Amino acid sequence: ESTNAERPGYTPSEKKVGRSLDYIFNTNADKRIVIATFSSNVHRVQQIIDTSVQYGRKVVITGRSMHNIVSAAIELGYMDVPEGVIIDIGEINRWPREKITIITTGSQGEPMSALYRMAFSDHSQIALGSGDLVILSSHAIPGNEKLVGNIINEMYRRGVNVYHEDAEVHVSGHACQEEIKLLHALVKPKYF
Repeated sequence: ESTNAERPGYTPSEKKVGRSLDYIFNTNADKRIVIATFSSNVHRVQQIIDTSVQYGRKVVITGRSMHNIVSAAIELGYMDVPEGVIIDIGEINRWPREKITIITTGSQGEPMSALYRMAFSDHSQIALGSGDLVILSSHAIPGNEKLVGNIINEMYRRGVNVYHEDAEVHVSGHACQEEIKLLHALVKPKYF
């Protein structure tokens, strides 16, 4: 696995993301928070839910893969979510905007993703605007930079606050050079 083989040092810990989320939730108590991340990153989604619980927020899950993976993770015991925290998207208007966290797919700017549809007012139940803060908890995968830039630009046009790469809201799931060297020393693979 050599995705980050050109990056020196070590990959930062997920704890760094947790600290950033805590700071962002604390300083944006008046906003609805929308977080786009990879649905396969169950630990990141758990951190988002935990932070939402800490700040008295209800959580809405949107995006087919996000919904499927979160449901499976809860059912299999990989995620711990207090009763009543996750609400159905149809209940979103029963709660004040500032008491809602939306966890969604679309961190890579995919045109049919839930975040894309929210940003371009094409989502059946959620449109983004000036009372919203969107966190892109990911880095653009090489080749997706233009898609991510397009969605960020559209959100800025609509008055949405956006946190992305500079806000320390993502760490890679891939090993950097020093970790790869350590693995090689321990495993001594015949092929890499």
